Amino acid sequence: MHLSFSHASNLNRLAYKHRWGKMGVSNSILTIGLVVVAVIAFAVGLFAGPLVFPPSEEEDPVWARVTDAGNIIVGTETGWPPYEYKNATGHIIGFEIDLMEMIADELGLTVEWRDMGFDAIIPAVQSHEIDLGVSGFSITEERLQVIEFTAYHSITEGQVIMLESVAIVNGITELEYLSNLTDYGLTCGSQVGTTQQDELNDVAPGAAVIYQDFLLALEAMKLGAVDCIYAETPITSNWILEAEQNAEEPIVIIYRRPYYPVAFVAHKDADTLVSKINGALAEIIAAGDLDILKQKWKC
Repeated sequence: MHLSFSHASNLNRLAYKHRWGKMGVSNSILTIGLVVVAVIAFAVGLFAGPLVFPPSEEEDPVWARVTDAGNIIVGTETGWPPYEYKNATGHIIGFEIDLMEMIADELGLTVEWRDMGFDAIIPAVQSHEIDLGVSGFSITEERLQVIEFTAYHSITEGQVIMLESVAIVNGITELEYLSNLTDYGLTCGSQVGTTQQDELNDVAPGAAVIYQDFLLALEAMKLGAVDCIYAETPITSNWILEAEQNAEEPIVIIYRRPYYPVAFVAHKDADTLVSKINGALAEIIAAGDLDILKQKWKC
């Protein structure tokens, strides 16, 4: 690129020297100087950036601990099927569980799972109690202030769901806005520490009823303690399917909106760990294994 630029500049000066004289030469020199400065500035920014020179592995205390121990401690909340939940024998299973195990295999690590409350996971990551949080975390601006996200693996849809009979009684087919919950005088369950809780508190605080986990909210809706639940796919899709399969009262969607990408959460200093996970995830996606997992878990 440098040779082509110089050649073009020389031709330009020869062609216009008789017209511009010394002024033309001065302008050309100034132009060359500005371009050189711009190229140097760009090069400095590029080569100082993390894409070219990623942070040293020694600067990531989380990756240092993981590699020394040969395992990665991962926090999850097991009330979010099909992403993570417990089967009949008490084992933690699900889409994100399989995905994390696959990533760990790529990195030559074993996973130590810790079942904990959803709202406790980010603080545990921040305090280095765990190395990673894997529990259907939406990537939001607020969370980016306190933790680091891996590359995302899915994008969900926010949904308010309701028993069909309750929707009929209230004359509801579809709400245009989340704030319409207040207009209808509805109570809406959600889970503590979630983006749904934040949204309800912002636009429909009078409707919000917050539970420790979404399974309690679901049970409350079925018992009539709350009118509806604000959650997101794929858990809402899973609940709707389960109700149908178990011949229970149908669950309908009364509000939906595009939602956030979903990823794993790590400490702000865990740059190397995050880059390793992103590399493994990229290989999994390229091999088609992520699509196979999504088909397996219907998400």
